[in-house]
Amino acid sequence: MMNARTARNLTRYTAWADRQMFDAVAALPPGEAEKPRQSLFRNMVHTLNHIYVIDVIWQAHLEGREHGYTARNTPDHPPLDELWRLQQEAHRWYIDWSDRMTD
Repeated sequence: MMNARTARNLTRYTAWADRQMFDAVAALPPGEAEKPRQSLFRNMVHTLNHIYVIDVIWQAHLEGREHGYTARNTPDHPPLDELWRLQQEAHRWYIDWSDRMTD
């Protein structure tokens, strides 16, 4: 079991690390982020979408509710800027959740 301080540090680190990834992908030349890749998730934005979907699934588990997903990714992904907005909402939820934790 982790303590409250560790949970707070991890949620903030995740938000920071995701920011680094999104910034790096956004800085690529036009078309590179959506360029087909030989990977499980087709392209870089779809890979970031997978990370977001898993965050939402775990949020639902922590809240004790259904998440509505039938897979660990969606067939398509939103544009990178919209996905970043959604990911930041997830970060805020996790940070708020960790701030409510007690040892």
